[in-house]
Amino acid sequence: MKYAPHCGFSATELLAVILVLVVLSLLFMHGVVSRTAADRRTTTILRMHEIEKALRDYAIDNSGIFPSTSQGLTALLELPTDKPVPPNWRGPYLNDEESILDGWGRAFHYVAPGNGDPPGCYDLWSNGADMCEGGEGPDADICSWDRSTQLTD
Repeated sequence: MKYAPHCGFSATELLAVILVLVVLSLLFMHGVVSRTAADRRTTTILRMHEIEKALRDYAIDNSGIFPSTSQGLTALLELPTDKPVPPNWRGPYLNDEESILDGWGRAFHYVAPGNGDPPGCYDLWSNGADMCEGGEGPDADICSWDRSTQLTD
């Protein structure tokens, strides 16, 4: 009887190849998801710095007055109509509405006057990836008064 050569893979070989592909896919996806979270955090910190500069410019133009809580950060994009109406608004101080969104596409929290540093000016923060106060790592809040939330995170 003549031996027929084996033409194909056994079930064990196929399972081994599939397992290797699944493991490699999971490792790749973990790296992509981790990078995306870090990128969103960096975007949030960069935008926060842009907003802080715009708030300083707004205050310089308007005798040291920051937008009120009710006026919010949109006062950096368009002239507020509710009181206190800024006497010397020279905006827009930011380019577009996306500028006042954090890296997750949510509006920054803004309160004026604030309790942070320096006291009385304003508080500006994002609740991070989890949208909840507090948290650690990518879920940690990013606050204007917390100097540990710099780009070296």
